[in-house]
Amino acid sequence: MQRIPVLLLALSLAACNMETGTGPTGPPGPPGNANVFSLNFVFSMDDAEVNGSVASVQYDVPDLTPLVVDEGGVLMFFRDQGTWTAMPWTIGVESADLPAVDYTISLGFGYDAGFLEVFYEASTPAIDLLNEPDREVKLVVIDGSVFGKKAVDLQSWESVKAAYDL
Repeated sequence: MQRIPVLLLALSLAACNMETGTGPTGPPGPPGNANVFSLNFVFSMDDAEVNGSVASVQYDVPDLTPLVVDEGGVLMFFRDQGTWTAMPWTIGVESADLPAVDYTISLGFGYDAGFLEVFYEASTPAIDLLNEPDREVKLVVIDGSVFGKKAVDLQSWESVKAAYDL
């Protein structure tokens, strides 16, 4: 009969440990690397080339590798009124006479290996895009991971060892 209260006490203490998330500390894991970096710069209209309804600036970005293009990701944001806004972004410009959108202006980007282009694009070539404001922008590059794409036979220790250089 004394075993039941001891067992109940042990179970309740174990449950308390699980609820609070406490327990023995394990060994530290290997250093991680999310393979993500960001870069802030100014998209300046003084540097822009206008081609019809597009005003753009091209940048050499060696960190945009083929692995990033094929397996990773690229994000762009611009700063406006104290906050970061994701690109592409489009705003409708209303007529002074009517409550209707006359035209739109988009702020966007394109990229390839080693190359980034940031641009304004108007829905009509009649707009002077050089009057658009300079923008502080943030480029976020997420590197591709070869390890995440490998087909590894997890049933074979030798395959896992060879794939991850263990």
